[in-house]
Amino acid sequence: MLRSLLIATATVLLPGVASANPTQETKENAFLDLVDGEGNVLVQGQGVDGVNAKAKAQGLQFPALGYWSPEGHCFVKPAQGDCNGVFKR
Repeated sequence: MLRSLLIATATVLLPGVASANPTQETKENAFLDLVDGEGNVLVQGQGVDGVNAKAKAQGLQFPALGYWSPEGHCFVKPAQGDCNGVFKR
């Protein structure tokens, strides 16, 4: 019984922890769904650091809901190109 409760609790809590601070790019279709979400704002910049700097300057909520780039290089350092991020207003 205790084991089942522990597993159920971990299943509910751990996905929230994983998405609290994205460290990898979101799949394209999931990212596009985030872009369309009510109250969400798309921010573009050079790499994840550039996106975060622009989002911070706009007063958007952190952490980002997700990041994506066509080339898959948002988290490459130094930044090698454009990255997109979605934040709550």
